[in-house]
Amino acid sequence: MLLNSFVTGAAAVALVAAAAASMPTTPAQPATAPAVVPVVRQVPLPMATEASYQELIDTLNGLAAPGTFAGAKGSYVQGGIGRIQAISADSAYNNAVAKGMLPMSFSIADIDQKDDTVTADVTATAADGHSTTAAVTFVAGPSPSGWQLSKSSALALLSAMR
Repeated sequence: MLLNSFVTGAAAVALVAAAAASMPTTPAQPATAPAVVPVVRQVPLPMATEASYQELIDTLNGLAAPGTFAGAKGSYVQGGIGRIQAISADSAYNNAVAKGMLPMSFSIADIDQKDDTVTADVTATAADGHSTTAAVTFVAGPSPSGWQLSKSSALALLSAMR
């Protein structure tokens, strides 16, 4: 019985050795990752749009129109208007209505555009005939007119309405 176990074990070892001998002797090549190749596409960048006088006037009229700054009027200010600023802006607007300053008319002079930014001298004339001129910065942005007031210009105009 011991001899039978020994013969069976020896046969198993011989079988494993024969299988190992039939395997190729060169080690397997490790899989290589594909090389990353940079790609340059010939897609032109969008050109800055030319600001028209009417688009800038439409932006100012949009801010002076009835409505709330938390609503559609907020789209005329770069970056939008926060909740507290909207409440303050609506208060300043209602104060200007109560004083008879609205409706206002606007005129723009000295328009200077660099890329998507326009600076201009804006003269606002109130319904009572008083007018004031200020340097205002417009930026191309998602509003119905395609232009927005920079936040600093919008806040300066609102403080002038108080």
